[in-house]
Amino acid sequence: MQIDQPVPKYYKIYEELLNQIIDGKYKENDLFPSDTELVKIYNVSRGTVREAIKLLIQQGYLVREQGKGTFVTYKKIRQDPDKLIGFTELMRQHDLKPSARIIEKEVSYPPAHISHIMHLEPHKKAVRIVRLRFGDDQPLIIERSFFNHDLFKPILDEDLENNSIFDLLYELTNTKLGKAQQCIEAISAGRQELQLLEVEPGTPLLLIKRLIQTKNGDYFQYSEDVYRSDRIHFATDTLPYNTEHDDIPLPFTLTEQDLF
Repeated sequence: MQIDQPVPKYYKIYEELLNQIIDGKYKENDLFPSDTELVKIYNVSRGTVREAIKLLIQQGYLVREQGKGTFVTYKKIRQDPDKLIGFTELMRQHDLKPSARIIEKEVSYPPAHISHIMHLEPHKKAVRIVRLRFGDDQPLIIERSFFNHDLFKPILDEDLENNSIFDLLYELTNTKLGKAQQCIEAISAGRQELQLLEVEPGTPLLLIKRLIQTKNGDYFQYSEDVYRSDRIHFATDTLPYNTEHDDIPLPFTLTEQDLF
């Protein structure tokens, strides 16, 4: 015999708020009622309200902005992980204004594991650049990248805040980019992410590890970029299982190169 379990108060509030968002009472980018306001509306504890709001944030309906409040989630930016595309072009595709702020920039000998990943000889230098990327002045991504110094040198002194690195590379050099490998992981915001991306502690983020080669097979870039998962999502198409499964060994095996 099935016994119905009572529905927790926070879940009832979550469902009601979700329906209000879906029905358009609160529109995209609207400031959402504060926890204090919701406590008064529903006559419940602050903890109950926070549990309801946490569900809406986890599911991508709301986003908290430090010092600003809680907002109905901005329309998510869709990126295809199977295609190599620069941030500037991604913003253009979504009618957003791209911009950047350089946090760090240096030429040095990279750590041994970076040299290994990029197949750089021990005496070869790399360009390390950390950039904060914006879409319509909203912080979206922290790019932490190492570049092959020999290939990057022609654009090293260019304006990397107001220009796409990929665009500069194609305009000013003969280097053409080839294939790329990516690994996507879920992480929680750390101290620097809290500050730069303006998110709350514990906010789920996406870490994208990306290794890019040139058409000639040289390794051009290795990056570990952190994306706001409430603003950007990755979507891809897959072939039917019955079309492909005979060609894929099970269990899957990953090499060190697959994991960088």
